[in-house]
Amino acid sequence: MDRFCGDFDDLFGRLAERTALRHYLIGLLLPRERNKTLTELAALVPGADRQRLHHFLHDAPWDPDALGARRVELWRRHPDLGPHGNGVLIIDETGDRKRGHGIVLTAQQYIGKLGRTANGVVAVTSHWTDGTRHVPLGVRPYRPASRLPAGKADPAFATKPELAWDLIEQARAAGVPFRAVVADCVYGENPKLEGRLRTARIRYVLALRPRHGTWQVVADPARPPAFTPAEAAARLPLEAWRRLVLTDSHGKPLVRHVAELELGSCYGPTRGTRLIAATADPARLTADSTWFMATNLSTAEADAAEVYRIYRLRDYYKPVKHELGWADFQVRSEQAIVRHWQLVMLAFTFSLLSAPPCDQAQETPREDRGAAGEKSTAPHRLAGHIAAGPRLAVPLGAPAAVLAPLVDRPTPTGTGSAT
Repeated sequence: MDRFCGDFDDLFGRLAERTALRHYLIGLLLPRERNKTLTELAALVPGADRQRLHHFLHDAPWDPDALGARRVELWRRHPDLGPHGNGVLIIDETGDRKRGHGIVLTAQQYIGKLGRTANGVVAVTSHWTDGTRHVPLGVRPYRPASRLPAGKADPAFATKPELAWDLIEQARAAGVPFRAVVADCVYGENPKLEGRLRTARIRYVLALRPRHGTWQVVADPARPPAFTPAEAAARLPLEAWRRLVLTDSHGKPLVRHVAELELGSCYGPTRGTRLIAATADPARLTADSTWFMATNLSTAEADAAEVYRIYRLRDYYKPVKHELGWADFQVRSEQAIVRHWQLVMLAFTFSLLSAPPCDQAQETPREDRGAAGEKSTAPHRLAGHIAAGPRLAVPLGAPAAVLAPLVDRPTPTGTGSAT
């Protein structure tokens, strides 16, 4: 940890800040027995002090964006774990429910993990993956219009697609190569973002809602054409669907069916944008088990099954973010919250880059490659600890024994209740 943090010491002007950096990262990486608030981190990490950690997060003069840029550059230069052109750039949002209105970023807004509107904080994030490892790249807080003086007209307001484009440009400026941008329907149905991607000649796989409408010329009112992806999929004959046997995150068989769709003059295999459908049951096409993706990858670059495989990479590192305490911040200002998020991403990157050489690393079970070229590992699994007890918050590919001495320490008493 000390050697790793040494690459960032020049970003902090005082010894107390450099010490707090190490204490904070160690606390985030410890097993998740309690919420990783400042109070709990100070109680669990030897030598840590709550007031000093709070000052480090809230008031100390350091730039979280500079920390993130240095972290990405450190990963990019890694000879074995650095990025390559076959990876993809995932754009996603993370919403966490919060009580009260003291946190400046809280408002009544859609929280994805809840599937409904609630009071909470939302961030737009980017990360890189090739299916074997995930590396967080950037984060932008979403500022709700209701919390800004001029609402949506306020200069500080930016839509989620605008924040996503900022993160895409950030990754390109940092020299991170990627094959395509992958995102859900919040971004897939934004014409401005799609236009920017096309203008920049960036390949993408973007989700569409089943009822995403398209304009059509109705030549025969008695036989109208399909207007939505769901209608186009329903009219497809069953023999047009390709059956895939994939592997889910628990190593069990996962059956999916994929197909190439045509929808008016907008989507088709010979047009500029293709429309791919994937479902668990092509006869029923239930909403909760059917997905639609728009892509400008040509059929030569990726068939329908490969497009779906790329899209499935989207959510795999979220459980690890939770283990590292992404939503456990105990501060109210935007700057302090963003600093906490950057430190979580730094802890994530430490656990990846601290892996020993392949011949020394703990063997990880491999999965059979599916018919769609499904990835051969389950990236969201956590590395198992070598001894019995709580598991380390370490993503796949990192050594299970990185923090073994700390895990074996007895839990301090009097840490207070988790909040």
